[in-house]
Amino acid sequence: MEGDPLRTGAWGAGIALESGVEASVEATEEAGIRVELNGVEGDWRVARAAVEKVAERAGYAGGLRVKLRVEPPIGGGLGTSGASALSAALAAAQALNARLSYMELARIAHIVELESGTGLGTVSGLVVGGPVIVLEPGAPGYDRVDRILAPANARVIVGFYSPMDKAGIVKGRLGLIDRLGLEAVRKLEEEPTLRRLLELSKRFAYEAGLATPRVRAAIELLERHGYPASMAMLGETVFTVVEEGAREAARLLEESGARVLVSRISWSPARPL
Repeated sequence: MEGDPLRTGAWGAGIALESGVEASVEATEEAGIRVELNGVEGDWRVARAAVEKVAERAGYAGGLRVKLRVEPPIGGGLGTSGASALSAALAAAQALNARLSYMELARIAHIVELESGTGLGTVSGLVVGGPVIVLEPGAPGYDRVDRILAPANARVIVGFYSPMDKAGIVKGRLGLIDRLGLEAVRKLEEEPTLRRLLELSKRFAYEAGLATPRVRAAIELLERHGYPASMAMLGETVFTVVEEGAREAARLLEESGARVLVSRISWSPARPL
C-alpha cells in the first residue's frame, strides 16, 4: 500500500443497514487472539488485525476472544469486512479500557481494511450512518461525507446470490471504474435522492462491466414490478429500497434463488453496545 493511508480511500455511495455486525471482546488466560464469526472459529483476519492494533495501542499483551455476529451475507459487497473491523475495534477498546477516541478507532479500522485489501471507503459511511455519499476519500476525519434523506418507513431489500472475485473482476478496469465512479458521485451530489442513487449505481455497474447476467436478470425482474434496483459493490448481490411492497420485492428475489435480507436504514453511526 503506497501513500498516506489516512488520505487513501474511494469515492462512492451506499446505505447503512440496521441488520449489520455486532462484536464482543473479552480477555482470556489463553495466549493469542481467537476470533469466532457466527459461532465458527477461524482466521477472520480483518477483525483480528483491528483487535491486534487496539491491543498494541492499549499496551495489552494477553489473550483475547473475539465474537462476531454478522447478519448480512459475507462476500456480498455489503461492507461486512469494514463493519467487522470497526465493531471489533470498538469492542476491544471497551474491553481493554483503551484510551483511544472514537475517530482513532475508526481510523484503525480504515487502515486495517486497506492493508487487508477488503475495502477502500466502507468505514467512512459507517461512522456517519444513513444513505451516504463519500464525496472525498480518506479515513474518517480526513474524508468528506454527506447523507441522503430517506423516509422513516423505507426498507432495503437485498438479494444475495454469491461472492465475487473482486481482484479478478476489477483487474484491468481500475481506470474505467475510477472515472465512472467519480462521475456518478458528482451527479448524485447534484441530485441526492435514493432513486437517483439506485439509478446511478446501476448505470455504473453496467458501464463498468461489473453486473453479471444473474444480477442483470434480478434487476430487470424487480424493475418490471416497479422496484428500481441496483447491484451491491462488489458482490453478486441486488438491492432495492421501498416504502411499500417489501414483501413482494423479497418474494421476487427469493423465487429467483437469492438469499434475501430485509432491513431498515440505520441513521446511527456504528457504536459500542
